[in-house]
Amino acid sequence: MDSASDIRRPPRRTSRRARSSVIGVLLVMAALTAGWPLIGRALNDHERLPDGTLLELGPDDDIAVLRVTGAGWALSKAESDPDSIYVLTRDGVDLVAGYVALTAPREAEELWEGLRKLQSVGDENARLGTPHPVVSAGGAQGETGTLTRGGRTGTATVWLPPDMSYAVEITVLAGPDADPRVSADAAAMVRSVAFPGKAP
Repeated sequence: MDSASDIRRPPRRTSRRARSSVIGVLLVMAALTAGWPLIGRALNDHERLPDGTLLELGPDDDIAVLRVTGAGWALSKAESDPDSIYVLTRDGVDLVAGYVALTAPREAEELWEGLRKLQSVGDENARLGTPHPVVSAGGAQGETGTLTRGGRTGTATVWLPPDMSYAVEITVLAGPDADPRVSADAAAMVRSVAFPGKAP
């Protein structure tokens, strides 16, 4: 595992009301001092992540670590919170990694069906395939299957630490014109998941 200094935890999100106030002030300042061209830069939401960046996901000690694979991934700062979710995009490929708390190990059996229902929200044509077992590069156990949503295709993967006290769900969706190399990097990022605080 790399040193702690290599692990990135973006600043926590402010409340929606606070963000709206800050955005309003930025708009006024940009308009008054330098004109509209600065507004786009002031509201730039994306942070470029270097290849190899480690992202911690989860609250307190219940974390998973993902390694960014390939250059050019952009982290949506507005949609991401290190305690619960990361949203990354690159050249027509979207990767969303979410933390799911479990109150009992038996709830792990319901994760795939819950993910199926979640993906169908807002898109009744979304399809989640039958899962099959998978092991990450870090030794984590999980399930993965195909995902189709909004005219895009990809995968959904659920990872569990040994004690099954929480889970990490990762979806990858790519547009029809997406570069296959970017999809391959996304798949490598999905397989990079490790649970450093949960020894087998």
